[in-house]
Amino acid sequence: MQSTVFINPIHGSLTDCVRACFDAFGGVDSIVKGNVFLKANMTMPIRSAITNPDVVLATIQVIKEASTKPKNIYVFDNVAVGFFTRLCFAVDNLGKRIRNLGAKTLYLDEQKSIDVEFNGTALDKPIPIPKILYENLIENKSENTYINLPRLKTHLQTGLSNCIKNQHGLLYANEKVYNHHLIDEKVVEILSKFKPDFHLVDASNVVDYGQFAILPEWEIPMGLLLSGTDPVALDTVGAELLGIDEVKHIQLAAERGFGCNDLSAINILPSSDLIAQYKKQLHCKNIPLTPSEKMVLIRGEACRTGCLTLGLYFIIFTHDTNYGPCVGVIGKGVDTTELDKYVGPFIVNGPCAVSELKDYFETRKTHGEKIKVIYINDHCNLAELARVVVKTAKIPLKSLSKLSDCSILKLIELYIVAKFHRVRCQFLI
Repeated sequence: MQSTVFINPIHGSLTDCVRACFDAFGGVDSIVKGNVFLKANMTMPIRSAITNPDVVLATIQVIKEASTKPKNIYVFDNVAVGFFTRLCFAVDNLGKRIRNLGAKTLYLDEQKSIDVEFNGTALDKPIPIPKILYENLIENKSENTYINLPRLKTHLQTGLSNCIKNQHGLLYANEKVYNHHLIDEKVVEILSKFKPDFHLVDASNVVDYGQFAILPEWEIPMGLLLSGTDPVALDTVGAELLGIDEVKHIQLAAERGFGCNDLSAINILPSSDLIAQYKKQLHCKNIPLTPSEKMVLIRGEACRTGCLTLGLYFIIFTHDTNYGPCVGVIGKGVDTTELDKYVGPFIVNGPCAVSELKDYFETRKTHGEKIKVIYINDHCNLAELARVVVKTAKIPLKSLSKLSDCSILKLIELYIVAKFHRVRCQFLI
């Protein structure tokens, strides 16, 4: 059967626009049954990083119109490593607004788990998954509904964040860190177990250069909603709209038969002309910001999906902030004569650099140099990277407020509540 993607320019009532996205595929009645689970993209507590709250709320309103009333409507996520989900749902007071509509917020990092075998390349061991999702969306999938609500964005590690990548939010923090350099394989392996019934993509505003808008101009109006049942086709169209080529997880998902990645074979409603009309040329690498000479990144052969993230964190944490000197080291085959030029402090990130350079730094210490070296053996542990960069470069904690649209006091209050609920996260502070 031909894969279909509906492109809907946003005009007038957002609820009407969301309803049209369902109507293009038989209407909400043909999709909704049992418990309804809405997977928002809540990444981090910044509005530019999350699914538009108004799109989430409009989707709830449309689902409530179904003639067969859903038992429960859950809005859920397990946010990016370094944050906790309860905090991200506080952006624009979204959690309270969801509950005011009669739906429920489901913070996955506070949920009990059950181990699931994925038998994958990246997920190559039993992986803890929230029990409520396993029971409703695997064990009793035919009785319930899974609707994916990603936000269309570029992504500095995977190229694109959309329908397939949004599945990464089903994992707890430790499992997000695990084999992060194989993240493209991971998200496809998750899709093998958790198959959404419907995807509604928020492309009202898209994000350039990564997961959130470090600069305001990186959040770019597009004014679209996309919908369909084929996540591969939707990601293919989304990548085309952003001008992004060669997204590995789209190719992997197509190879496994999860959908169509041939743009010419996708039925685009109401017209494929909308792609040319709305297309942007965005960027998923070579972020156009650099730290000063105090912040140095020395790299060998580094994987984009793993330890190269240290460079991104140097930019995020030091942009428009006072900080001290710091030298980051990543990748295989680092030229030690380049390292000889610096006195540190050093952050050595990733198993390749750590294994190759420990002896080098120990030799420098035995020769009397008083150098500070911090080793991070994970490919991409975002929370640990954040803590180490902040501490090593002496970045004021108050500057971290730019990583949240919530006040520091609100953040602390919510974290205390989350800890009471036994949250499983790696908080960056």
